[in-house]
Amino acid sequence: MNFAMLTRHNADVALTYDELLKRYEALQLRVTRFSAVEQRLVDAQYQLDEELGRFARIHAFTSKAIHVGSDQAFADMVAEALLDVFEQEFSLFWPVDNDGRLLPAPIAVQGMRAPPPEPAELATWVETRLQHMKEKTKVVPRELLAQLPQAFDFAHLVIGFCQDQKGKTIAVVLTGITHDKSDFHTPLTLERIQSFQVFVQKVSSLAMNRRNNAIIAQQMLHIQQSEERLKLAIEGSNTGFWDWDLVTGQVVFSPLWKSMLGYADDEIANSSQEWESRLHPEDLARSLERVQRHLRGETPAFDNLARIRHKDGHYVWILARGRALRDAHGKVYRFVGTHFDMTQHKALEHRLREAEDLQRVAREQAEAASRAKSIFVASMSHEIRTPMNGVLGMLQLLNDTPLSESQMELVSNAEKSATALLDVIGDILDLSKVEAGKVDLENQTFQPAALFEEVSTLMKVRSEAKDIQLKLSLPPAMPAWVKGDAGRLRQILINLIGNAIKFTDHGGVTVEVETTPMEGSTTMVKLEVVVRDTGIGFSEGFIEHLFEPFSQYDGSTKRRHDGTGLGLAISRSLIELMGGRITAKSQPGEGSEFGITLCLPVTEAPQNHAKEIPVAPATLQFDGRVLVVEDNPTGQTVARLMLQKFGFNVDLAANGQEGVAMALAGDYRFVLMDCQMPVMDGFEATTAIRCTESKSGQEPVPILALTANVQPSDIEKCLQCGMDDFLPKPLRKDALVAKMVKWLT
Repeated sequence: MNFAMLTRHNADVALTYDELLKRYEALQLRVTRFSAVEQRLVDAQYQLDEELGRFARIHAFTSKAIHVGSDQAFADMVAEALLDVFEQEFSLFWPVDNDGRLLPAPIAVQGMRAPPPEPAELATWVETRLQHMKEKTKVVPRELLAQLPQAFDFAHLVIGFCQDQKGKTIAVVLTGITHDKSDFHTPLTLERIQSFQVFVQKVSSLAMNRRNNAIIAQQMLHIQQSEERLKLAIEGSNTGFWDWDLVTGQVVFSPLWKSMLGYADDEIANSSQEWESRLHPEDLARSLERVQRHLRGETPAFDNLARIRHKDGHYVWILARGRALRDAHGKVYRFVGTHFDMTQHKALEHRLREAEDLQRVAREQAEAASRAKSIFVASMSHEIRTPMNGVLGMLQLLNDTPLSESQMELVSNAEKSATALLDVIGDILDLSKVEAGKVDLENQTFQPAALFEEVSTLMKVRSEAKDIQLKLSLPPAMPAWVKGDAGRLRQILINLIGNAIKFTDHGGVTVEVETTPMEGSTTMVKLEVVVRDTGIGFSEGFIEHLFEPFSQYDGSTKRRHDGTGLGLAISRSLIELMGGRITAKSQPGEGSEFGITLCLPVTEAPQNHAKEIPVAPATLQFDGRVLVVEDNPTGQTVARLMLQKFGFNVDLAANGQEGVAMALAGDYRFVLMDCQMPVMDGFEATTAIRCTESKSGQEPVPILALTANVQPSDIEKCLQCGMDDFLPKPLRKDALVAKMVKWLT
């Protein structure tokens, strides 16, 4: 357009300058917008090329990671790929255990400054994200990065959670940039995170494949090991097997199965007839019946012990066990099992039966010997105590008559000797009961302080006779009442203190008692008693023999100290029977120390507790008639003279039958009843008296047993037949007085 035309056009349009300026600016804006769109297209193309490059590198990583060997190499490859694919500064691969917790440290780290910060603090922070994040990938906001410890100077961080098919996290990958390198790396923003999500998914798939392959390899290894163990077990146990295909009829016998019968593998054909033809004729029918019953489904498993002929002609015992395999319709198609040579077992079983028979005979002989011993001891006790009753009784009566000083000394010495003989008899009885296991412990309430005081008072007579001092020390906090066998505890204390006094010539004996509550219990107390003396002592080598029966430190024929050597053996057996223990220590010439420890339950005072009735003096007088049923003339005389001194008229019966007639016909204050008598014993006589009294309504007369059998079972038998109380032989005047006070006052 020339100037003339423009002039004419402008004249026609009649545009002003301002309008022309506006049109120019609009045209410039359009040009600018077109340039921006063009730039965005260029940027998009660049980003697309960049993402395509990342996907290509992810594909290359995947192809390479499939064939990697170890887990460590795989983790290193993942960490390297994070830096290579996404061009970040650092990366971590951090596995998660089965409980959903990170391992103590990541197993692969790339790009972190050296030395790396402590991973424990980062682990706590990441595990918190594990609990709250639902996304598999996450660009961590700046406010959360600010919560990290200062050692982790992260300017940008992306987390990916690798998960299995069920959504359980198996590993965590982290990549990002620190503040120091932020100018050299491009952050992975939300707009650029798609490729990171693909990478995390690929890592998850690869990790699960590796885990599954490891599981399969482990299972295959276990199967292989199981097969090897089974093979070794079969070979080591010398067990043969057989496999019977019921469809084809073919049977396979293992080489071990054949070798049990003395054959090589090629010497027996694989046929069921080979087994059947070698069965012992007596076992054939039963064995075939067991097979058929199992194949019919009547037994859950096949089990058969039979004799099979060996190659050299003898028979071996073979235990066969097997099971039939059935198809879906219940039809048997296979029958498999094992053979085990039981010949040696049968021989051992036979020898074991012989040994059991010998043991049974030996046990019966031992029991018979024990019974004979018990009968012998009981008989000897009765036979010795009966004449001793006359000896001690007469000595007591003689002591009540006017005697010269020399005569009193002779009577006193004779009474001491008789008492010592009774102690020996008592020790032998106790040892016999302990060895026979016939000691029955009582469980009664008693006062421990009173028991110790009683024993101390009793033993002081012995210590004062030797001019030595006996001291008793009781704790202030001792329980008032406990439960146990006071009689057996008294016997143990008398044995220990008596021994201490016997072997001490100068100085003294101390008895120290301590009680402490049992730990963890408010109802049990531990009782500790220590008996110390300043006697002759004994060597350490003798301690192992100290508690053996008839064991004495001075075993020569010139012993200075008498005794049977049974006290300590009985004491140890009794204390162990009560659940306690006994100890000893000593040095020759330096005295001895014996200790017992026993746990006892603490209890309250019994409701019927009352003070003991004091023993009446021997000068106490009674009136009335007393019946003495006793077959021994000497025993009759002792009892009659003792009772007459107390003012009684005494009638005598020589056997139980006479005693029954006289007791029912007369008016007696009480009856002394011997237990072992001719015609009718004391038990039968007492039963007859009680039956007649019950039928006629008579007032029961007190019947006191008077017997030389002093075992607890004998006393129990006396009470069960109707007797009221018990007096042991030899009859002692003080014991008789106590019973008279009890039953007559």
